[in-house]
Amino acid sequence: TGNLVKFAEGLIKIDVQNNTLFVFDNDAEGAEARAKLDRYRLPSNMRAMLLPDLDHFRSFPCSGPNGEHLSDINGKAAAIECYLDHRLHRYPPPRVIWTNFRHETGIYQGALEHKDTYTKAFLKLRSGKLGSYDVSKLEKVLDAVVAQCTAIALARGDGADQGSD
Repeated sequence: TGNLVKFAEGLIKIDVQNNTLFVFDNDAEGAEARAKLDRYRLPSNMRAMLLPDLDHFRSFPCSGPNGEHLSDINGKAAAIECYLDHRLHRYPPPRVIWTNFRHETGIYQGALEHKDTYTKAFLKLRSGKLGSYDVSKLEKVLDAVVAQCTAIALARGDGADQGSD
């Protein structure tokens, strides 16, 4: 996230005119990075967002300093891997492991257990061959990205003639 914030700062300083969306994980580190970027006045062609909060993440299995429990991982541990399908054979149900305390925000950062396995399963999919793969959480991510891109276009007047094809 630190490198993405620095990259964004550089683009702002050189007055890049391309429409740009910076997307951060919906976890403690992503929220911190987004807050740093929000201190800059982003031009109308740029936006920053966190992955969306989901109801599914409001009561998610976790393990950490307080033992095994259900917790709201929105803003604390909902990295992109959390939006993938977690139904994998030979693996236990998904859970977040609380890893380190973020002094800046006073909350724990968490990570999805077996996140690399979920990522590899997703990357093995072929276009048009989703089968029973659950993309519902990814659809919400795409909806949020499209909403931000639409807001950029509207702010710049790029969408004024849509529908005239």
